[in-house]
Amino acid sequence: MNQNKGLFASICGFFKSLFSSEPTTAAAKAATNDGLTGVERYIRNQSQSGSSLTGVEQYIRNQATSNKSVTGVEQYVRNQGQAKTMTGVERYIQSKG
Repeated sequence: MNQNKGLFASICGFFKSLFSSEPTTAAAKAATNDGLTGVERYIRNQSQSGSSLTGVEQYIRNQATSNKSVTGVEQYVRNQGQAKTMTGVERYIQSKG
């Protein structure tokens, strides 16, 4: 019977520590209790990381500076914008207008 109580107590202790929001060691408490929110810590870490660009900014700069060839869709859209020929439907509408 005492073995069952000890086992039950250890299982309860495990779940209590698992679902507890407080750190279990003094070192963990000191590391997380610096008076800053998670967002403030994130901003501080980003500013100290040395990179002043975000991932999105780096992606945009890489896309702007890369010498990509024009895709077939881009060529088609550009050609359609430059083409001044009228379709038969457009000519019909203009002649009846």
